[in-house]
Amino acid sequence: MEIELKEVHFEANEWDVKRAIGRILHGGDFYNASDPRERPTNFKVILNPGRGGVQNNGSGKLILPTRKVGDKLLRWLRHPDHALLLNDKKMRLFRSEQKPAHWLKTTLEKTPYLPPEIEETKETILRKLDVAFHVDKVQFGVFFRTPGATSRSFSSEFEVSYSDRSAGILTFEYERKLIRIMLGETMRDSVAHSVALTFANIRKMAVGFDFGHPAVCFELLTPPMLEREHINREVTGDPKKDNKRFRQRIEAINEVHALIAPYAHQLRIILHEEVDMENFVKLCSVAGLQRPIRVAVEASCRGFFTAKRLNAIQRWIRTFDWPVAFQIETLLHNGLLNTEDLLEHLQKPIAELARAHPSTAGDVLRHFTEAIRIKDPSETPFTCFNRVVLGQVDLEPLQNFYGNFACYHVTFTPTRMVLEGPYVIQSNRVIRRYVGYEDHFIRVDFRDEDRLQYRWAKEVDGTSLLKDRVGGILRNGFDLAGRHFEFLAYSTSALREHAVWFMNPFKHPKEGWVTAQGIRDSLGDFSGVIKQPSKYAARMAQAFTATDPSVSITRDQWELMPELGEAPYLYTDGVGTISPELGDKIWEALCAAAPEGQRRGVRPSAYQIRFLGFKGMVAVDEQLKGIRMRLRPSMNKFTSRDEAEAKIEIARSFDYPGTCYLNRPLVTVLEDRGVEKEAFLKLQERTKAEIYTATDTILQAINVLKANSLGNSFKLSFIFQGLKTIGMGMPHERHVQVLEDPFFDRLLQYAQNYILRGIKHDARIPIPDSYLLVGVADEGPAYEAEGYKNVYTLPEGHIFACVQHPDDPEPTYLRGSVAITRSPTIHPGDVQQVTAIGKPPDDQLCFFRNLKNVVVLPSAGSYGHTGPRSLASCLGGGDLDGDLYQVIKYSPLLPTEHATAGSYESAGTRTLDRDSTVDDIIDFIVEYIDSDVLGLLSDRHLTIADQSKEGTSDRDCIELARLCSQAVDYPKNGVPVDKAAAPRTLISYRPDWKQAEDDDPRPTDYYESNRALGELFRNISITEPKRPGRNQNPAHSPPLADSISKALKPYIEAQLHTFHHKDDQFEKTKALFYRYVDELRYICITHALSDAPEVRLVEEEVVIGVIMAKCSQHRWRSDRQYRMRLHSSTLVGDISRKLRFARPARSEEEPSRAQLLEGLSRAWLAWDFSTRNAEFFGAKSFGLIALGVILNTLKDLGGFDLV
Repeated sequence: MEIELKEVHFEANEWDVKRAIGRILHGGDFYNASDPRERPTNFKVILNPGRGGVQNNGSGKLILPTRKVGDKLLRWLRHPDHALLLNDKKMRLFRSEQKPAHWLKTTLEKTPYLPPEIEETKETILRKLDVAFHVDKVQFGVFFRTPGATSRSFSSEFEVSYSDRSAGILTFEYERKLIRIMLGETMRDSVAHSVALTFANIRKMAVGFDFGHPAVCFELLTPPMLEREHINREVTGDPKKDNKRFRQRIEAINEVHALIAPYAHQLRIILHEEVDMENFVKLCSVAGLQRPIRVAVEASCRGFFTAKRLNAIQRWIRTFDWPVAFQIETLLHNGLLNTEDLLEHLQKPIAELARAHPSTAGDVLRHFTEAIRIKDPSETPFTCFNRVVLGQVDLEPLQNFYGNFACYHVTFTPTRMVLEGPYVIQSNRVIRRYVGYEDHFIRVDFRDEDRLQYRWAKEVDGTSLLKDRVGGILRNGFDLAGRHFEFLAYSTSALREHAVWFMNPFKHPKEGWVTAQGIRDSLGDFSGVIKQPSKYAARMAQAFTATDPSVSITRDQWELMPELGEAPYLYTDGVGTISPELGDKIWEALCAAAPEGQRRGVRPSAYQIRFLGFKGMVAVDEQLKGIRMRLRPSMNKFTSRDEAEAKIEIARSFDYPGTCYLNRPLVTVLEDRGVEKEAFLKLQERTKAEIYTATDTILQAINVLKANSLGNSFKLSFIFQGLKTIGMGMPHERHVQVLEDPFFDRLLQYAQNYILRGIKHDARIPIPDSYLLVGVADEGPAYEAEGYKNVYTLPEGHIFACVQHPDDPEPTYLRGSVAITRSPTIHPGDVQQVTAIGKPPDDQLCFFRNLKNVVVLPSAGSYGHTGPRSLASCLGGGDLDGDLYQVIKYSPLLPTEHATAGSYESAGTRTLDRDSTVDDIIDFIVEYIDSDVLGLLSDRHLTIADQSKEGTSDRDCIELARLCSQAVDYPKNGVPVDKAAAPRTLISYRPDWKQAEDDDPRPTDYYESNRALGELFRNISITEPKRPGRNQNPAHSPPLADSISKALKPYIEAQLHTFHHKDDQFEKTKALFYRYVDELRYICITHALSDAPEVRLVEEEVVIGVIMAKCSQHRWRSDRQYRMRLHSSTLVGDISRKLRFARPARSEEEPSRAQLLEGLSRAWLAWDFSTRNAEFFGAKSFGLIALGVILNTLKDLGGFDLV
């Protein structure tokens, strides 16, 4: 409804009027604040401008979402005691004959009211920043320091000059948080280039004068974004169309710039006038940027990256073996050293290192790349190199666990390549085939300059960049360190990370010349999908899935079995069975290959496998005897070349039940399905209490660490358990020896903070009596089809779930009403209410009677569909090839309102009229990176659900749920989502619970959400843990006088008959410690989210296994965190083995008592060493490893039994 405003105070603005009206509409007569379902009325005020556009002319209009609210307001104002006052002047309101635009009425009806202060503050900032500065010169280069110099200088390697034309323009773009420098003149140029510096990318700024000219130096973390646009492009007059995709991302400004762009990305600009510099400094503060420092940075052109020098570097690099050559390329491409550093100062030292220590030179240089990043500014590269070499040349390389390998990594951004590694990752079927040739395979990521996945602003067209840059590399390969690499394939999970495998062809003693095409041809017969590029690539991807090898079986030991149900909703989609004997053999193989103590769970009832051309799940079937496996056609993705004998590869084993957590999409859907906000808040309070009291007792600390899978690499839960066994406890516990150790205190602080952040920012709250379980099918109907009698089968709407943790004496059967769903939960119908049957009847044959830690879904039912439909397909379009399902028994979270499941109809599969080639796969990868919008759509869905009073039932949310389903299937069917057709958010402001995704959240970008997510977000405050300082350790005390050593003393003396050590006993331990510290430091730097030299993980983060830094893309942080955990686990395992006993990592022989005592002695010596050197980086976590070995060995020696 539209209402006319009259007699408005002339000096009032829209925000003043909005505040005055808001005081009435949001008062007790119009708004019931106690009703959680009610929102404050949203409305819009428009004032008519006065003469000359100054002030207002005393009139305007008020637009309300409904006529009901408007009529009530007009009636309220007729009361003699009521008035709408502004600056002591009474405004008059009249019903208007005009109707508001439908889109505006709908927006006001759906969206929340925003306090005018937010919009007013933002408008003020935008008005101040509406300034353009003329730029005379833009210089790309590097900062460098000459030996003996106290400050750095700038070398300009490429320059664009407009001093004679004033065609360079610098502006602030507050909405996008960036500074843009436009290069191009309207009258003379047809194309303009722009250099975009995001606020987050600016590490430092300095202003000063260059021979009287005002200069600004930008020290950037990563290269700026380069864009191109046509100056005089045709426009339609429609801003929505004209401002869409008119800019193109580019690799370089021109061919000359392309030569230096991979190496020189720091920026220096010369402004046109002195006053511009002063105004620029002021506007930096307005925009929320750090204030530039005033310092004169000397600038020159040193020509570090001329073609001549780069060619000289490449000739030199090709004289080395791959491990050394790769590290030299790392020093150059990662911007750690320039060509002068390498050719004039380090050429001879590196050559001498490679000659004298060929087996370890590559590893030494790997640590040099880490040391050069964090060295003291006064230390020269040559001095740093000598320091690293002195401590590294005699050290042994890390020993990897079976199934892992040391992998080299390359990240291609629009302008450069970033090199990492080698460090350990999980292997796959193909790479295991070529033992000894692993370094010919390299993992390649395609990412934006900030190492995050590509995301385009609406005015940017990135397609051409991806086709040229990504497509060109995939098609033509790349040269690196004297080798040529060609595209090989990808795994499905890697594609989601925009990562693929490349390989360098090599000669193999058995297979001869091995090439990428040769490997692809050897994987199997893909004729069934050869016309569908995405499916063709997805089938090959099976061979590149990260797996653990288990046992081999012959062709007569496996067979196909019929499906249950009807396509496309098969009840048995992706699941088969194995015999108990085969399941036992698989588990024994996994336990034998795993690091000591890593596999102590419940014997799995199911495995996710890759076998020949099959993929999916197999569950244990007690009716199968001997070594038997039965697979289904839905698991068969292609035909393998040789089926006579093949290894069963394990993608995942399910030896314990997963913890079921809330998350933001699930909270949103459950709230819309009738769950009260109070239920979420009570659960959050309960979880907060558990976290805050984690330091009250050791048992509570153990429970928190185990529940959140923290500290596993360092066996932290086991260590706490061991300390509890020997009588230690927290200060609040009675009758214990108090654990007094600042490092342990900080570890728990970091763990608490990490968990609380997950609760606050992701609504990651554990749900009591609920579990995350892999789905399998009820084979009862298959039994009946084979002639079995008196078979119990699950009816429609019923499930079976039996869970048992490794420490549980008895299993737990779920019984009664439960909700079941799977992630991502998008559609309101993605949560279904079913009945858990509890323990199956004893008097009938039951397939799943003894299955544990799985959820068995019925092989019957239609769930509202006209024909048979599986329960899995109702849950976000799931199946049974490894999908995990959340089974929620906690009654306060069970939905009270019904919602029909989404249909999730397939969008079809992109099919060619010819056979696919590798070029078609490359085209698909490029298109996928450009069209990978699942995260974007899910994010938009949550935001609209928050903004709209209809929540997830909003028409736009339902459409986004459909598009999300299509995006999930995109890697398989090759049909992309039309981004342009996706619904937009209702307003530009975001709910406050999204602030975690912003490195520098601004109040002007957010509104206070009244949904459950907003309440949960604001209901928790977090204090950042104190990062350890250099002098955080107490003054030196006598050796072994700490609380842990005192508690261990009687146990050590009982076994070793000694306690103290002499100073000359530590030589071997010292060498092992230095090896550990070097690798730990490399982990802290390599797996940090930023390339800034001051950014690195702290020791506590590595031990707990978390990365605390903020990141706008959770997937990137999760991937880095996973890599860090695997890397640190390998390091801990290697050090533990060296301490415990000298034997091969995979030896199955039990150590003798004498060997155990030797190991105890070594570990005790290491613990003593760590306490004496606690002030050094790494000493505390090194002591933690030693402590784990001590406690484990004492247990094996019979010194105590864990309690």
